[in-house]
Order: sequence, then C-alpha cells, then structure tokens
Amino acid sequence: MGRVTINTRFLLYTRQHPKESDPLIASNADSIKKSSLNPKNPTKFIVHGFMDSEIFGPWMVKMKDEFLMHGDYNIIIVDWSGGNKPPYYQATANTRVVGAEIDLLIKALEKHLKLKRSNMHIIGHSLGAHIAGYAGERLKTLGRITACDPAEPYFEDMPKTVRLDPSDANFVDVIHTDAASKIRFIGFGMNQLVGHVDFFPNNGRQQPGCTKEKFLTFVTDGLKEGLRRFGSCNHQRALDFMHHSINYRKIVPVGYQCSSWEDFLAGKCAECGKDMKQCAIMGIRADEYIPLKPKDTQTAFYLQTGGKAPYWQYHYQISVKLYKSKSAKDTSGKIDYNWAVNLIHGSRYQYLATTDKNLGEIKSVSLQWTLQTLNPIKLLIKPVIYVEYITVVPMNTQEKSPRKLTNRQYCGNPNLAIKPRTTASFLKKDNCIKA
Repeated sequence: MGRVTINTRFLLYTRQHPKESDPLIASNADSIKKSSLNPKNPTKFIVHGFMDSEIFGPWMVKMKDEFLMHGDYNIIIVDWSGGNKPPYYQATANTRVVGAEIDLLIKALEKHLKLKRSNMHIIGHSLGAHIAGYAGERLKTLGRITACDPAEPYFEDMPKTVRLDPSDANFVDVIHTDAASKIRFIGFGMNQLVGHVDFFPNNGRQQPGCTKEKFLTFVTDGLKEGLRRFGSCNHQRALDFMHHSINYRKIVPVGYQCSSWEDFLAGKCAECGKDMKQCAIMGIRADEYIPLKPKDTQTAFYLQTGGKAPYWQYHYQISVKLYKSKSAKDTSGKIDYNWAVNLIHGSRYQYLATTDKNLGEIKSVSLQWTLQTLNPIKLLIKPVIYVEYITVVPMNTQEKSPRKLTNRQYCGNPNLAIKPRTTASFLKKDNCIKA
C-alpha cells in the first residue's frame, strides 16, 4: 500500500495548544517552524496499532493529556488509520512505511528546529511498537522506545530486522500483557524478549479484571471502547499500565528479575542487588534503569497487579522460619494466605504476598496454619508447629542488597506449640533470640 493511501498524519499537542493539534508535515518546513513545538522540550510520539486511530482509540488522547499534566512535552500523535485496517497481513506490511514516515519527520525536526533524536521517545502499541522499531532502525540513535504489548503475529521469533529489538533505540522498555501462549495467534502480544528490559505483569498473560471488564466497559466507556476491550482486554492492559504510571505516585510498580514466574510467586526474587540491576520500575520511570542496562543480555522483570485502576499492588516477601524444637515433628499444612507446603522444622519458607492496601509500618504479624492430611493417624496425633520468626520485606521500594532483614523480623516464643487453626502473634524486634 502506498504512502498516499496510508496517509500518515502527525498531530502535535503542547501545553500551549493542549486541545487543538498542529499538523506537522515533513516536506513542509512552515508546518514545523510555525507550530507550537518547543525544541527545548522532550518530544514524545504516540503510535497506535491495528484497527485503531486517534478517533477510535481515545487512549491516545488520554495519554497525551497525562503527559502534558506530567511535564512540558511536545506530544505527537501518529495517525496511520489509512493503513491499519484488515487484512492484518497488509497492515503489517504497512508498518514499514509508517516507520519510514516517522524517520522523515524526525530528520525534518532536526533540520528546521535543531531537535535531538536522542531526546525523543516513541510509545507504540501492538503494531505501533514495531513501527517504533522500524523508525529507530533508520535513525540509529533514537532516545527511547516504549513498546506496549508489541504485536505477536508475523513478528514472534523473527529476525531482528523484522521486529522490534534493543538496537532500535538507546533504551527499549517493553510491557507484555497478552502473551497468552507460544501457540501462534492465541495471544495478540509477544512472549519473546525484545527490549533492554521486558516487564511481564501477571506473567504477561491473563490480566486480572479482564473477564469482568469485557462486559462492564460497554456501560462505563461506551460502545466503541467496549468493542475494543471486549476482544482485546489483555492486549489493551499494557496501555492502561503505561497511562497510570505517568502521574500516579502512591505506589511504585517495581518489577523484579526472576528465572520464572513460578519462582517470583514463591518469593524467591525480592532483591535489587548491590548494583541495583535486579529490579526496575515499569512505565514512565523505566528509563531510570538506563545507566544499568546490560550490553548483551535481555532481562524479564515480573510483578503482580490488581484488576482495576490504578492497578498497582503492594508486594511483600514473607518468610517463615520454623524452630527446631526437641519436641517438634514434621507435618503438612497450609499457612494462612493459601500457602500449602510440607512443614519441616528448622527450615525456612518464603512466598510473595500482594495487597492493594498500604500496610504502612508493620508492628506485628499474625500467623495461622491449617492441617492438610488424609492420614487419620496424624489427625489423632494433633500436630503442632514451632515458629522461630517471621520476616516481611516490602518490595515496592528499590533498595540495595543485602536488605536489612533484622529490622523486618517479627518474633514470638519459639517454644510455643501452635495448633492448627489457632492464631499466634509475632512482634517486631531488632533481633529474634532463641529461647
């Protein structure tokens, strides 16, 4: 499909003109020189994906407004709705043309207003993420690309020249929310690591709240937005995360490096590391990771979210250290928070807990456990457990390791026999001393 048919449009918004756009045309110097664009301010491009446009996808306007509230930016919405309609394979082919159009405009901005491409940031959704990659591939030194659930069909496992990759900008951060399966076309988004940092909230797959939201959004957001989310709620969630990261500051969405999602849920990954490379903030503040970005490796970062705005959850690593009492006997049970495990005295158990409530300073912890066994003999024995201490580590702040675990320890009486379904309390102390 040709340039004329695709008809890529660049719509500039600034704090000077937040509602009415200035159209920018690469071949028309006056459209650039006479616009409200301030060359001293950072410039951000917002690029939509398949079956989307500035009119049909109000997320672009909302994101533009959030950015202008956040800072004095030049916001350029890229509308390529002339080339993003079915069939999908044609829209995919058109992305290269749109990437070339962005390249031409950025070079025109450099020529006429002395803008620096290193100060430019492209946020792309779905096919728009790969458009950002094609533009960056041509520009070589583009500042940043944020890929919101980059499209999977025709891109997953393809060569770097075909898809987004870390070489397309000085910094590439990715939010994966619909990598539902490695079976092609099951999820709209990619599972492959394609950035310097790749965030996988909720394992990058089924997003909390999406099943319910598919139906409620027709009432809350109208027919058009309802149709978008009914068919692609998980795919759209990456945009929600990026949108809410711009100005919502009560909780910081920190992602942690981990070998797998299962290990993350097991509480095995709660350290930022001495070099701070093991954690990163998802969304607008992801660029704080730039000084730490690896040269040759790509990294997955995990975190959990809630099912409704503003989505962020408080994360805690909880560890329970069982006391090796002379009278202690091993058993099987479930500690409150639905954590089933074989309980061996003298061992330490940990897991991840999340909540949308700010617990503030935790002064005490209550523990309850439930016996889980089909063995009638164990039921007659009436087993108990002995707990030496509990550790609670907040994970929504970035700290160097080793963490100061002593001031997060909660102590009880290690010789106290805790029966099933009874509650034991543990108080915060500088250090837990064995009885």
